[in-house]
Amino acid sequence: MDRLMFIELGMGADLQGQDPTKASVKAIKDAIGHNYLPAMRALANEGHTMKVHVRLGVPAGAGKVDLDTVKAALPHGEVTLEVVDGGMLTPSGTPEFGQICMVVAAVEVGI
Repeated sequence: MDRLMFIELGMGADLQGQDPTKASVKAIKDAIGHNYLPAMRALANEGHTMKVHVRLGVPAGAGKVDLDTVKAALPHGEVTLEVVDGGMLTPSGTPEFGQICMVVAAVEVGI
């Protein structure tokens, strides 16, 4: 990414399944769900490629994130993903549902 233009932040949780992929998708949707980037469309019309880099903070012990599923949640751009230690596993309060998996996301958008 030559020019970083936006950083969008989000948090997602899988409340009952402790699934880090579901929590990651929710975190990305939270980050991008309240933004509209009309300037990126104009830059694309000028021949630039929108680039999206996603950094996911996933709790250790939560399991592997399905990166293809996470990429599919991003509607535009040339997407790269990075998973780092972060987020949180916390008790759900009900033994049958185990723990709540929380993931945080930083979505960087540029050209």
